[in-house]
Amino acid sequence: MLNHTEEAKYAELRDKCRELRVPAPPEIMIGLKVHDKNGILTFDDLQRGHSWTRNFWNLLLAHMTCIPSSGATHEAGTMMVKGITGSVKGDAINHVNGWFATLWPGVIANASYGIVVGTDNTAFSADQYALGAICEEGTGAGQLTHQAESAVAGAYDSGTDVWTITHARIMNNNSGGSITVKETGIYVWDQNWSTSIMVERSILNPTVAVPNGAQLTVTYEISMDFSAID
Repeated sequence: MLNHTEEAKYAELRDKCRELRVPAPPEIMIGLKVHDKNGILTFDDLQRGHSWTRNFWNLLLAHMTCIPSSGATHEAGTMMVKGITGSVKGDAINHVNGWFATLWPGVIANASYGIVVGTDNTAFSADQYALGAICEEGTGAGQLTHQAESAVAGAYDSGTDVWTITHARIMNNNSGGSITVKETGIYVWDQNWSTSIMVERSILNPTVAVPNGAQLTVTYEISMDFSAID
C-alpha cells in the first residue's frame, strides 16, 4: 500500500524539479494481484518501487556519454555493471560497438529476464545485482510457472506531461505449496554479454502470499514527469 507521507515527499520533489526546470527521476509503481485457483481475486495492492540499483544509474550515464569503463569492481566510483551471475563487466566500451542492455519483455517459461519475483526480504542496497532468492521457473518447491509478459504499453498524458510505460507478467504457482513473495525486480537482457543485469529490486510491504494453484500478476508502471520542460 502507498505511504501518504512518502507520496507527499515525491510530490514535493516533482515541484522542486519543475522549479529548477529539470525532469524528476523515473518513478515506479508496482501492482500486485493474486487470483485463487477458481479465478477469484484475493489480493490487490499497489506499492511504490524506489530501488533503482547502481547498475541502472551506471547504464544510464554510460549509455548517454560513452564514458570508458574498465576494472574488476562494481562499487562507488566505477562505471562497471554486475550481472546476475556475479560477473563484472564494463558497459560503455560495448555501447560504443553498438551493444546495449534492454528491458525485453520476459518470455514464457523463463525467469532470466523481465519482471521477476523472489522470497527474500534482505534490505535493499544499490550494489545488489540479483534478487535474494528468486522464484525459478518450474513446478518444484518455491518455483513459479512464468507466462510471457504482455506487450509493452506506453502512453503520454498531455494534461500532466507524464510518460508511463507499463510491463506486466503473470506467474502461476503449481509448486504444491504456498509461496510468499517478498521481493520483485527487473532484469534487463545484455545481448552482447549473454546474461541479465538487475536494474531494480523492491522489498514488498505487505508481502504477497500465493497459495498453490493461484496466479500472481505483477505490473510495473514506470513513469517520468516531463512537465519541467514540456
